[in-house]
Amino acid sequence: MATINSQIPEDASPRTLDKLLTGTCITHDGSRISPKQDKFINLYIKYSDPAQAAEEAGYMVRNTRKDKRAAYARKGKELLRDDVIRNEIAARMDDIRGAEIADATEVLVYLTRVMRGEVKDQFGIDASLQERTAAAKELNRRLRELEQDKEMGGTGKEVHLILRRE
Repeated sequence: MATINSQIPEDASPRTLDKLLTGTCITHDGSRISPKQDKFINLYIKYSDPAQAAEEAGYMVRNTRKDKRAAYARKGKELLRDDVIRNEIAARMDDIRGAEIADATEVLVYLTRVMRGEVKDQFGIDASLQERTAAAKELNRRLRELEQDKEMGGTGKEVHLILRRE
């Protein structure tokens, strides 16, 4: 017992204590998840990419010579179908979301403004065509993710954007 206690930080949260002592993690709603699932959740929040999160979390996929990235994407999507994981991602996002962190609507509005050329850089110069195209692609990707989330029965917040032609 002395070796375990010497490894536990004094200010450890109940979640950290549980993880250290049992090898599992407790979610916000009291469910248990594995350390690998916990790592996937943290990486998914960091990257917003299920394939990269699954790969870096250490999930194994069938060794396909054709497209290993697609195999990790399938594994990531499979993990995101799990209600416990989806709910934990939402709960953790709520924890880190604050006044200084932009919400999804604010990000989408910003991307729309960049795409339209309404945002200037720190020198007062209009965004380049390349930057505007990149913003349009990112905006399109995020809108598709919202649609997919709604189709999967998630809580996808509706975002209404009015794009005007110039």
